[in-house]
Amino acid sequence: MRNKKMFLVLLSAFCLGLLSQNLIAQQNNLARMYYVKVKSGHGAEFAAALKEHSAWRKQAGDPWTWIVYQVANGKHLGHYLIRSGGHTWADFDDYEEFLRKGGVEFNKTVGPHIKSVSNVITAVDTVNIDWPENWQDVNLISLITYDLKPGHGPAFWQAANKYHNAIQEHNRDAHYAFGWNVNGGSGPRVSLALPFMNWADMQGPDETMRDFMRRVMGEEEADKLFMEFNDTYTSTESMILRVRYDLSVMPDM
Repeated sequence: MRNKKMFLVLLSAFCLGLLSQNLIAQQNNLARMYYVKVKSGHGAEFAAALKEHSAWRKQAGDPWTWIVYQVANGKHLGHYLIRSGGHTWADFDDYEEFLRKGGVEFNKTVGPHIKSVSNVITAVDTVNIDWPENWQDVNLISLITYDLKPGHGPAFWQAANKYHNAIQEHNRDAHYAFGWNVNGGSGPRVSLALPFMNWADMQGPDETMRDFMRRVMGEEEADKLFMEFNDTYTSTESMILRVRYDLSVMPDM
């Protein structure tokens, strides 16, 4: 898989703990993510304050990388996600002291422009993933969230793995990653993140995914997989996130 570690550090994805805690504990695939709703009419002020606060965190020696995403399309338009990934459970203990100090500064600088904040701990699937090596060129992320039927988690992952294997074996030009909520938020829920350089990049290959799967698996098997996958969830929600590198806390490149 391409550049898994950088994905774990830099992305947004997002959903229910369908794997065991023991498996999660063995990988640096945990993330802390904040959902920030900005006060109406405070968009510019919020961005300026967050940029100031991010500069403070870097100067203060924040040991974590924080990537900021702004919702560019969807019902949460204008709100933000702030995420730090690539962690283990022990990292949360080590970060407690700076978290408290940073929280005081965040509330003082950015807080006046915020309507509400919620946070979750999420995990990234390190098996079914293909993230671009040129991650710094990713500017937009299409995020699709699946609300799973109770008890259908294993079937969802089995189907996702079949898609992943077909894409890898037949070199389809596609990048993606899955994630789920470990603690906080609602569930059972899984999200699929698709990275793009720009809006035009979202057009994707001429051959649709369904046609691709029919070609490489055969029409009958591909349609069976399509139905099996669709039967694992009750509803979906989608949004597009713009990566705000200018507001993020990142190491010097």
